[in-house]
This record gives sequence, structure tokens and C-alpha cells, in this order.
Amino acid sequence: MVAMGRNQEAGAPLAMPIRALVKKDGRLLQPVQVTLQPSEADATVVTKLNGMEVDRRVLPAGSHTFNVFAAPVSSPQDATVQIEIGGKVTSTVVNPQPVRKFMVYILPHSHHDLGYTDLQSNVEEKQMRNITRGIELARNTASCPEGSRFVWNLEVLWGADLFMRRRSQTERAEFIEAVKKGWLSLNGMYANELTGLCRPEELLQLCRYSSELGKECGVPVNSAMLSDVPGFTWGTVTAMSQAGIRYFSAAPNFFDRIGSFMLEWQDKPFWWLSPSGKEKILVWVPWTGYAMSHVMKLNSEWVGKYQERLDTAKFPYEVSHIRWSGHGDNAEPDPEICEFVKAWNQKYEWPEVRDLFNQHRVFCV
Repeated sequence: MVAMGRNQEAGAPLAMPIRALVKKDGRLLQPVQVTLQPSEADATVVTKLNGMEVDRRVLPAGSHTFNVFAAPVSSPQDATVQIEIGGKVTSTVVNPQPVRKFMVYILPHSHHDLGYTDLQSNVEEKQMRNITRGIELARNTASCPEGSRFVWNLEVLWGADLFMRRRSQTERAEFIEAVKKGWLSLNGMYANELTGLCRPEELLQLCRYSSELGKECGVPVNSAMLSDVPGFTWGTVTAMSQAGIRYFSAAPNFFDRIGSFMLEWQDKPFWWLSPSGKEKILVWVPWTGYAMSHVMKLNSEWVGKYQERLDTAKFPYEVSHIRWSGHGDNAEPDPEICEFVKAWNQKYEWPEVRDLFNQHRVFCV
């Protein structure tokens, strides 16, 4: 976790290491964020790290936040931040952590929760509006830098089925074009099904519509998502594999009624073999399941916490993914994702954060 400085005096400047790397003059450096309390007059501010001056600036009256930079650390270590303002010196100890040079993909979607938090008819309208809004956001960000363009992932295709049956011919054509452009991403499951209650025939039907819609849109559907469900029957592997599904993002309820599922499998991708051993799908359970946007905010502190989480899991890979399902069940697309991704990647070299239009990109990088 990104920690504030220790031994901090009341009213003294605050120092916080940011678990990221910036490139300056061809070198990778690690920032420490300094926040100064409000002052009433212009002042020269000198910042030293472990006794060496790293920054000197004259700041006008008021409060200020800026970064100073040091060589990246290869292991956790304490560093003394000393700040002199108008002849008064204060110091604090921070604990920079090694920065992971990896890429994290953000998978924006809306959790389809039919009838639990709202009436079914209202949820139907919400999820169809979400598709329209997702296309609109993708169109509005199409000129943004690659990786920060909005993409709307259809968690399951029940809402898409409603959209294609109820909306106008023009809207249906826009849907198909958006899929072809990569603005909308199709996933294989029709609903967030309790697969343990399904007969074999029903398991095979769960991905039938994705095959039909993918063919209509001219794209293969080889990934699936499932949310708020704590487990899956073994025959799911066979059913998905026979439907062409190869990649499975499983994101159960993070808070309760899940046994040890999250404890055992978060950020530990694995190949799941079918009972016959002839089929397999790659399963990835992201941190906090689908609930990350319910309990966290995308910012520099989150980037540090996520790296800490991967450290705890001894995560060995250079690419990862998270779910971002908006603020509550059946939530509308969250445009703040693109702003965060764009601002982060403009400022920092590592970690790199990107939007995601298809899980295939994550699982195969």
C-alpha cells in the first residue's frame, strides 16, 4: 500500500511515494508526492532525499502539491524526505516500493442483475440504454490515444438480445457496426447462470446466442464473463469449449456467500480441464471480482494497492486485468475510466493502464 510518511509533524508538509515510474531525460525515475500546507507568502522550497537535494523551487502563497524524483528502488526501503521552507526544516520517512513494469487492462461492463435490486422491466430498459450509452462514449473517445478509448463489454448477452429484438433497424445496424469497430465487445454467456442447476442441454444453450450474434456481426466470440456466481459446474468447460469459448473471466460476489473461492483463485489464472481431459478453458478471477468499482476509486493510490495485491499473490506475469462494473448493479457506463487512463499514461511510464475491448487481448498477450 502507498503509505504517507512516518514521524510526520502536525501541520508539516506531507510526503507520499507513488508506486510508478516516469521517464525524464531518457531515465526512469520514481516519484514522491509532496503536499505543502497553506502559506501566506512566497517561499523557497528545498527538498532533499536521504540528504541529497533533488528539488528547489519558489512557490507563491497557498497550498501546493508537486512531485520530486529519485532513482527507482529494487526492494522496499526507507527514505528520509527533508523539506526546507523559508529556513524551517521538517523531515519524514517514506517507504518506496519496487514498481512493477506490467500492463493492467480495465474491463468496463455493467453487472446484469435481473430482479434483485430493481424490477425486471426497469432492468431491461437500463441494460438497453447502457448499450446505446456505451456506443456513444466509444464514438466520443475514438480519437483519444490508443488504450484510453472507451469500449463497452457486454457482460452477458441477454440485454443485447432485447436490444436486437426491440430497437429500430437503424439502432440494430449501429450495434453491429460498433461490434465490428471494437466499440462493443461480445461475451459468450447469455445470462449470469447458476450452472449447477443446468441440465446438459441447458449448459449447451448458454452460449448459443453468442454464436448467432457473433456470426451476424462478423466477429468470433471466444471469451465469456460470469458475475456474482460463486462456482461453476464441471460441465461448463465442455459446453464453453464446444461453443468456441476459450477465455473465461469469473467474478463472483466479493463480499459474502462465496466460501473460499476468492481466497484461493484471485489473480491466479489457470487452465481448467473438462471431465474428459479433451477440452480446456483459461480461467482468470480478477481482484475483488466484479465489485472493484463499488469499493475503490481509480487513482494513484489504487495503482499502489493493486501492485501490493499482486505482490501478495506472488503474481508472476506482465499483464493483468480488472473488472469495472460502475457504481452498483446494472450501472451505466462510467466515462471516468477513459479520463483516468489517459491522464495516467501521459504522466507515468509504468505501470501502463489500458481499456479493454476483448479478453482475448489480455489472455494472449
